[in-house]
Amino acid sequence: MHIQWKKTFETDNILIDAQHRLLVMLFRKLDVSIKTRESETTILRIVQEVKRYAKFHFISEENLMYETKYPQVERHVTMHTHLLVELNKKLSKLNLRQEYPEEILEFLSDWLINHISNHDQRLAEHVGIAADRPIAELCYPEYLSCNLCNGKVLL
Repeated sequence: MHIQWKKTFETDNILIDAQHRLLVMLFRKLDVSIKTRESETTILRIVQEVKRYAKFHFISEENLMYETKYPQVERHVTMHTHLLVELNKKLSKLNLRQEYPEEILEFLSDWLINHISNHDQRLAEHVGIAADRPIAELCYPEYLSCNLCNGKVLL
């Protein structure tokens, strides 16, 4: 397994952490599909799922940055854009059989671990003390937890 959720990945921001957990879950799904020798079509669809979710996550995180006036927003957005460009290149190579799914999974896992520890931790710290609060911040726990689960975060 290339990546598993670890306590050290947590930023203490419920929204960011929930989305990161979903990314890790999708990476694990890709890992399982590779190890169980699923079809190329299935693996490609999972990589596409990862890409689409990453785009959603980046937009969500970027909105959070703008809402709270994060001073490093432009730099952070550039990193997100760069990852998506690299992922598109790797997807093209995968389609041409010039890249292996394992290489994409390793690239994504390494990128996420580095990005969380070096950039998203700082973003979460900023959000935690920002004077301008995120839009709908008070709703996050309501939608990311469940009374049936004793209030535990679902993701």
